[in-house]
Amino acid sequence: MMPIIRKPIFARLSLWFACSFLIVGIAGATPVLKLTADTNYRKDAPPEIENPECLGINKQPAHAVLMPYANLQEALKGNRHASTLSRSLNGNWKFNWVAWPIDRPVDFYKLDYDVSGWKDIAVPSNWEIKGYGTPFYRNIGYTFQKDFPRVMSTPPPKYTAFKERNPVGSYRRDFDLPVTWQGGRTFITFDGVDAGFFLWINGKKVGYSVNSRNAAEFDITAFVKPGKNTVAAEVYQYTSGSYLEDQDMWRLHGIFRNVTLWQAPEEHISDFFIKTDLDALYRNAVEEVSVKIKNYGDKAKASQKALVTVHDGVKIIASGITTVPALAAGQETTVNLQIKITNPLKWTAETPNLYTTVIRLKRDNRVTETISAKTGFRKIEIKGRVFMVNGVPIKLKGVNRHENWPEVGHAITEAQMRRDLDVIKQGNCNHIRTCHYSDDPRWYELCDEYGIYLVAEANLECHGLMNKLNDEPRIKAAMVDRNVANVQSLKNHPSIIIWSLGNECGTGGANFLAALDAVKNIDQTRPTHYEGFGVGDKNPADIDSKMYPPIIAYADSANIKKRLLSSVERAALDKKLTKPFYLCEFAHAMFNSMGSLKEYGDLFDKYPSILGGAIWEFQDQGIWNRRDPKHPILAFGGGFGEFPNDHYFIHKGVVASDRSAKPHYPEMKRVFQWISVSGIDLQKGIVSIRNKYQFINLSAFKCKWTITKDGKQVSSGNINLNGIGALSQKNVKIPYDSDLFTPGAVYYLRLSFTLANNELWAKAGYEQAAEQLKLPTKEAVMAKTTTQPALKLNEDKDVIVVRGNTFALTFDKTLGTLSAIKNNNSEVLMNNGGPMLHLWRAAHQQDDLWADKDWDAYGLKELKWTVNNITASQASPSTVVVKVALTGTGKKDFWIKHQIIYTITGNGTIKVDNEVDSNQPTLAVAHMGVRLFLNADYQRFSYFGRGPFENYPDRKTGSDVGIYNSTVWQQLTPYEKPMECGNHEDVRWAKIWSINAGTGIKVAASNHLLQVSALPFSDEELAATEYKIDLPKSKATVLCINYQTLGVGSNSCGPKPMPQYTVYAAPAKFTYTLLLIH
Repeated sequence: MMPIIRKPIFARLSLWFACSFLIVGIAGATPVLKLTADTNYRKDAPPEIENPECLGINKQPAHAVLMPYANLQEALKGNRHASTLSRSLNGNWKFNWVAWPIDRPVDFYKLDYDVSGWKDIAVPSNWEIKGYGTPFYRNIGYTFQKDFPRVMSTPPPKYTAFKERNPVGSYRRDFDLPVTWQGGRTFITFDGVDAGFFLWINGKKVGYSVNSRNAAEFDITAFVKPGKNTVAAEVYQYTSGSYLEDQDMWRLHGIFRNVTLWQAPEEHISDFFIKTDLDALYRNAVEEVSVKIKNYGDKAKASQKALVTVHDGVKIIASGITTVPALAAGQETTVNLQIKITNPLKWTAETPNLYTTVIRLKRDNRVTETISAKTGFRKIEIKGRVFMVNGVPIKLKGVNRHENWPEVGHAITEAQMRRDLDVIKQGNCNHIRTCHYSDDPRWYELCDEYGIYLVAEANLECHGLMNKLNDEPRIKAAMVDRNVANVQSLKNHPSIIIWSLGNECGTGGANFLAALDAVKNIDQTRPTHYEGFGVGDKNPADIDSKMYPPIIAYADSANIKKRLLSSVERAALDKKLTKPFYLCEFAHAMFNSMGSLKEYGDLFDKYPSILGGAIWEFQDQGIWNRRDPKHPILAFGGGFGEFPNDHYFIHKGVVASDRSAKPHYPEMKRVFQWISVSGIDLQKGIVSIRNKYQFINLSAFKCKWTITKDGKQVSSGNINLNGIGALSQKNVKIPYDSDLFTPGAVYYLRLSFTLANNELWAKAGYEQAAEQLKLPTKEAVMAKTTTQPALKLNEDKDVIVVRGNTFALTFDKTLGTLSAIKNNNSEVLMNNGGPMLHLWRAAHQQDDLWADKDWDAYGLKELKWTVNNITASQASPSTVVVKVALTGTGKKDFWIKHQIIYTITGNGTIKVDNEVDSNQPTLAVAHMGVRLFLNADYQRFSYFGRGPFENYPDRKTGSDVGIYNSTVWQQLTPYEKPMECGNHEDVRWAKIWSINAGTGIKVAASNHLLQVSALPFSDEELAATEYKIDLPKSKATVLCINYQTLGVGSNSCGPKPMPQYTVYAAPAKFTYTLLLIH
């Protein structure tokens, strides 16, 4: 623990202590600070808020999260907020908000100050969510004028902070102190206040705190009295500590976590540390318990006993006792115990077995204090470059998670935490990185229970200044302090397996080296991480790490792509590297993106030295803006009129802000799943089931297999999974006879793995994993030709018309388009809505911007088409062939040629052969295919392809092939910023039906599978719309039929689509067939 120095009391300050500093490893003398007296408090802002060396005043040192309990029964339950020795101060507080510190009600803390006219505000909450001030979204940079360490400097007039220079929230409420609490110590704990605050009790100053994400705890014994008391807090939106809180998130403020009043004896357990170790066989355990006791009283205390018991439920399985020496007034001591436990159940993310450790102080056979903590027996090791838990190599597959919900901002509830963990565990994640701060204390308790491997990160990011603070001496103590607070408060949680020093503060420098030393000084049982240190010998931490590395790199020589090792593979194979390699952020999931997750997953499984990674990020971080009730939006940057902001960058989750699944989620779930199936001999029905779980048997699951023929189930059965132990595999035979398969039919085998028992995150029967395999098929028997109805061909100088018994097709000779289709007297197309080459898409912000600029530059969005030739001929009475040659011209002399052959038969079938060429064959395009505009009442949509969520070439692993029924409106993925969406891969056919006329059109693949989408809006409409609520009235159903589609990649903050998922304006031939149905 870093020592804390406190300055003497100033004569004119009532019980008002000077700033305290962490000084271990800090060169030079700590500066003497003058404090702001109440009588001199109306200046623009108190000086403490702009002093980076003032880490807090009169705060208690950081320590493990703890709560005294009145008895053993309470301790075994371990519900801190249900302790009869605590009182919640959550609820309504009187509240006042001002935009400038000079306008704050300076005397509001005084008992005779009337706050009855103030409005109430809920605590916990963010005041912006309650309608005060302006929420900011920033990815990188500060919302105030950057002028370290000052936060009150004048910004440009366009800054919101120009008018809201440093908002101040004044909070006040009364509380009753139980008479029974006399004789002990009374503490108040604020679990989270953004950004800094001063505290008064009963009109007297108590202290000051910065660091919004770690607890601010004060001993208020000298300030309270039995019965009614008054607490007041003055919260500042910005302090010098805000330079260290530049995280990629909404910047929201106020008292946003629990406020708790609690009582302890004068001789109090002020801290404790539970460490577990396992023997060489990873069977028996040793629990090392370090207990710090402090005498807070003004009199000496006699010696007493410290008793530690380990409980399985209510049963004691091990215990230890030691003597606490006599303590003088103000003195503290630490006692240590070692307790041996025979073969306890071990804690892992797959087997989160927890025991309860109870620590009691006893004097003269009377218990004077009781605390408790959940304990998980596990051992972390790094052997070579392999990260191990309990002697077994593990992989981390997970997400980065911010504390944010759209209705409450950062003031999340336990129910919302549990919902997050349900969704994360259901999605096969075993890992979360707490980006980039300490979360609510309850979160870590839940992660212990659910089974999550945590990378626990300190509240530290200075992205807007990066390396400029690395060696800045004035901020060094704060950087160390935030890491110390993170480790000290959370050190007893088995779910935490790695300490992370912070995020995006540059390469580290002297300040991060000091923080690293401080962390290692406290805890040697867990490895350390900071991505900014880099990899290899220059990295002093225990884990090598990188953000957004590409999967595969290529060198382009003489237009020949040569495969090179990517940074991931280099890290895996480089013999100079000696540490596990961790992708602390990868697969950036912004809007329609997160491509090639499968390739990353394959690398994780392939290389033992790759520890795994955390997708950026778990959820979209939208918050509701309902300030205009007629125009509610799930805001991204700028949605509240704030400046500066980082616009769209807030929406980048695997799930939506409300935790509903986005198309990314089934992809993550399938790629990350811990059971895989591969075909050994699919002709004979032999498959291999591989258990990738590191600790559990597959008997925890039930397995059902199904076979579909052309998308419809034809047989099913069950597989016994007993005996498939952890990290093992087994071949099984599925009883089907492929010799009986119908020639030309498409068969798929699907294995579904469901939970055999209820789990904390899901009930029995939940599908935790699945795999679909295409079965061998026989070639179709050539169908006998049948007589087709005759066709009539008419042509004049303007149009070509082909008529059948129930349909008519019109080709516009001037435009070269199939301009009209009449099916059973129903108009299928909008005017001139027939298929035209379509090469761009409404950009997937920000992932497509690398290509979108070229689509603009070469004029792909507004090609001008010229008809080179159009002819029609009647090949037979029932067959008409229409040939069209078009040239599209754009900008920079770009041209593209499109030759189309329409072969029309009497039954209403239109076979369309396409040939494309351009003068820019290396120009990346969004599609190689065509777009049709159908009448808006064509809304019923069904298809035989991958679904039900949208999928793309590099994001389709989680989408099974099947027959899906939907509507075009359901195909519109509800990204808050509209963009191209709704694509489906490997489509054999798709049908769109009119909801009024009962007629439809079918798209069928021929010699290659198709990619199809059907939406109620065009790319032009989607691109022009900022929020989905502002989409115009639908004018048409837009059908896209593609031969190739550009992958989604993750280029908003990561690699572009891989070469095999990139489409170019190169020579191409493709075919599709349209069939008119009624």
